Amino acid sequence: MRQRGWLSQMPEAFVLRLLQHAQLVKFAPGHVIFSPGDPAGGIYGFVKGMVIIKTAPPYSTPRLIDIAVPGDWTGEDSFMTGKTRRFQLVAHSTSWMMHVPLTALEQMAKLNPNDMRAFSVISILASDSLLRIVHDLQKKDVSSRIASVLHRMSWATDSLVTLSQENLSIIANTSRQQINSVIQRFVDEGWIEKGYRSITVINPVALRQHAEQDISD
Repeated sequence: MRQRGWLSQMPEAFVLRLLQHAQLVKFAPGHVIFSPGDPAGGIYGFVKGMVIIKTAPPYSTPRLIDIAVPGDWTGEDSFMTGKTRRFQLVAHSTSWMMHVPLTALEQMAKLNPNDMRAFSVISILASDSLLRIVHDLQKKDVSSRIASVLHRMSWATDSLVTLSQENLSIIANTSRQQINSVIQRFVDEGWIEKGYRSITVINPVALRQHAEQDISD
């Protein structure tokens, strides 16, 4: 958690203060961690498992938009605004999260006002992720969109992406038939390995290069 993502960019003194309040929590498959309209709460850092992020405009049904990877943090929006949750976080498999309660966040901000700047960086990183999602979805080539999704999910070489082809088709905005064809092509190229409801990324650099071909074309 300290080697990648938000915490890796924070000063050591802040990290130590935060970890003093952090709790490691386990969620069973299907557990809804929070949903739009839920009361304001603390922040969550993804450690292990598979957690999906769903959101939508107001009065619309939340849809799958992304998968959390180790080092990702979220949930800061209600702390920053003091209002209800704005999106849905669901454990898709047995998952471990690091949780810092709302009371602890408020205490940290009260004792160290500059900590609010640190917490706001979570929102900046989330905006960067959403910008990349939109950018990837605008690619016309289906295989480029799929390669983009797999690259986003692969936080390290030989990383396991526990993502079903159905969910992959939703995130990449394509059909399962196209997913099957492209995945087999990537397997043949040696970029990924396919398992039961999982994909292991062997060559994330090749995926990124293939994804960016759509831009150069």
